[in-house]
Amino acid sequence: MTTYAASVRLLGVCALAALFPAAAHGQWDSSSVRTVAPGVIHRRLVVNSGPWRINVLEIDLRRPDISLRGVKGNDAFASREKLTSMAGRYKGPGRVVAAVNTDFFDVRTGESENNVVIEGAMKKGVILSDSPHDKFNARHSQLGVDWNNRVFIERFALDAKLIYGGRTAKLDGINYRPPYPDAITLFTPFAGDSTPRDTTGRNSALVPLKLVRQTMNEMVFTVAGNAKEGGRLPTQAGAVLIGDGARREEVRAIARRGGTIRITTGVWPAHGKLRTVAGGWPVIVNDGKSVAEYADIVEGTFPRFSATRHPRTAAGVSRDGSTLYLVTVDGRRESDSGMSLSELAETMMQLGAYEAMNFDGGGSTTMVIEGQVVNRPSDQSGERPIGSGLLIVFEGERKGKE
Repeated sequence: MTTYAASVRLLGVCALAALFPAAAHGQWDSSSVRTVAPGVIHRRLVVNSGPWRINVLEIDLRRPDISLRGVKGNDAFASREKLTSMAGRYKGPGRVVAAVNTDFFDVRTGESENNVVIEGAMKKGVILSDSPHDKFNARHSQLGVDWNNRVFIERFALDAKLIYGGRTAKLDGINYRPPYPDAITLFTPFAGDSTPRDTTGRNSALVPLKLVRQTMNEMVFTVAGNAKEGGRLPTQAGAVLIGDGARREEVRAIARRGGTIRITTGVWPAHGKLRTVAGGWPVIVNDGKSVAEYADIVEGTFPRFSATRHPRTAAGVSRDGSTLYLVTVDGRRESDSGMSLSELAETMMQLGAYEAMNFDGGGSTTMVIEGQVVNRPSDQSGERPIGSGLLIVFEGERKGKE
């Protein structure tokens, strides 16, 4: 029997097919293709009936000489930087052949709203998205990539443990304070020289920590002083542990006991050790079907964002996990209408995505190939400084030397 949800999806597909027959049947009004690097293909697609101008990167995830690396603006917790600059200053092995913008961010500071994992290190860890825009506190969709180029689209949450004196406790945030009152959080130098100003009136208990050693998924500290009641503490020695509400006494007890504490970090759902986690909002394709129409009730989006056409950036992965699709759709011009989330989902499925999610869009939508912006950002000033990006790094030889 056909379910109501399935009927809605069928009607949506039929409506798109009737309105945009070229897109529905995979026949673009115009298209071009070029190989950027072995395993990295760039397509430009045009659908006049949209009107849509679409840029697509198809990335062969089976190639060991390709890596997907997250990057923050100016490598800082709270900073904005143009994507061309992020790609241009890369100093690691290989070369950046392409990049797209990723997570939503605080426009004043550049701080990302979701979990941030860069080269295996947890830079920001959240249990609930740090967003002022969703209708309710929720976990937002995020892109995870492991060290073997396996891609996962999940609503990741921080999974961190505080281990001391034979006890194990939950850690509620890294460089982030959750919206609920009873929490223990950790602030490191990545978030600034000192802990953030407390604007909640929680009268927190703060304990300074000295870093002993750090690996990708573990930090070991010693207690470096007594608990301080309220105010701020410097983080330069290693970190500061903060207890709020009913968990203040737990942090005070850690200070009184002294000695060593160990913090393990990861995300849930667990997919082993992840190299990169980059946030977005929301999931739009799941198990080969559009779920964009449910985003308002599942991830707290709202019609002005989900149903209105905007410039978009999206990521999707093929059913067998071998191909990553990174897509930008231009908008806010007469020649470039942008897409609703449902239209974006249908486009991602047409391209071959079995799972897909939306990244930040609007004026942030940017795709860079070989150092040049290839889409048309909607800001009048052109390319916008953004909070974070995803770099496509090719570690093989340059074209013509293969």
